[in-house]
Amino acid sequence: MSGIGRYRMTAMKGLRYLIVLASLAASLVSHAIDVSAKTAIVIDASSGKVLWSKNPDSSMYPASTTKIMTGLLLVEHCRPDEIITAPPDIETVRESSMHLKPGEKVTARDMLYAIMLRSANDGCYAIAKHISGSVEAFSKLMNERARQVGCTNTHFHNPNGLNDLEHTTTAHDLALMARAAMKYPEFREAVRTYKYSISRSINTKDCVMINHDKWLKKDPTADGVKTGFTVPAGHCFVGSATRNGFRVITVVMKSDHWQQDHQELLNWAFNSFEKKRKITSGSIVGTLKIPGSNLKPISVAIAQEAYTLGEIGKGDVDYRATVVASPNLKAPIRKGERVGELVLKDSDGWLQKIPVVANSDVKAASVMQMVPGNSTSSFIFGGALFVGVVIVQGRKRRRIKYYGRTTSKRRF
Repeated sequence: MSGIGRYRMTAMKGLRYLIVLASLAASLVSHAIDVSAKTAIVIDASSGKVLWSKNPDSSMYPASTTKIMTGLLLVEHCRPDEIITAPPDIETVRESSMHLKPGEKVTARDMLYAIMLRSANDGCYAIAKHISGSVEAFSKLMNERARQVGCTNTHFHNPNGLNDLEHTTTAHDLALMARAAMKYPEFREAVRTYKYSISRSINTKDCVMINHDKWLKKDPTADGVKTGFTVPAGHCFVGSATRNGFRVITVVMKSDHWQQDHQELLNWAFNSFEKKRKITSGSIVGTLKIPGSNLKPISVAIAQEAYTLGEIGKGDVDYRATVVASPNLKAPIRKGERVGELVLKDSDGWLQKIPVVANSDVKAASVMQMVPGNSTSSFIFGGALFVGVVIVQGRKRRRIKYYGRTTSKRRF
């Protein structure tokens, strides 16, 4: 065989080898993210960074995953022992129910378990009336809070997710709501619980709440969050799991097999990512100049652990760190007081913000200390200020004396 023939044969073998490798890689990627849901997403719970998504901004009916927002507002607006009274028309609320009776009293803590485990639509209605006075006002509050956590395509029209043409959200927005709610320990504890007994004032034989999330019993790393189903919405699920020291949040909407889809997303995420560039809580991350103080910039420490997620087997994720002061920051400041945030921007352009605290006390500067220049100028300024005060006080006494003489007998 000629040299040219051998060269062509070698080239063909190399090409076939590359094709096989490409096909294998494609099949692995396809298997890793193969979900039946019409729309899905998985994010890092700490930073909110999107790890993978499928039609994440498509408008969908959320069904009972709506209750994540209702539960978040309940935690933020009510004390755990605060009593919520069922309104007179409570029995008109349809479908999934805790069978509240008019005038029945339940604590906010127990109501949280009722709506997140049993998915009680009537409980959500009672919460809405308790917090805002009406479903309309509460829906407005829900939409406002959704915008605050970064949602851009959400419009809630009721507190429980009963189907409504005007009641829609997206997989990405639901993930952001769940991330915000999971920052509260009482919310986390509720959604990871499979069975819970509440106290109630009337219907005392119906106290056991069983979680609709059957995945909790199948995965010891699972810690929430909420199932949902209506015929128009299909099966929806917002899930959470913590492995390898970090938590991810998944969302699947209009899924044919929500548990399998959730499992696929979890396995892919934890098999693909790991913590990179971990910053431990209390680490000094920069300095800030405190307005109203004569001191030099003080060091600031990160208030909680921070990290970036990167692909397993690859190097550290590059990021830029910037310390930004809180609005209207001013001395005096106590050590440990929040003074700003550390803004981390990674190589993908993703931002996360972590609170920072003062590493020392900062006293407010006196008037003399705030005057620029040397000691002579400070002395001159202080003397001028003193003379000015004396003159103003003298004029004030003369005015009081004058008006006292001419108007002392006047009445309204």
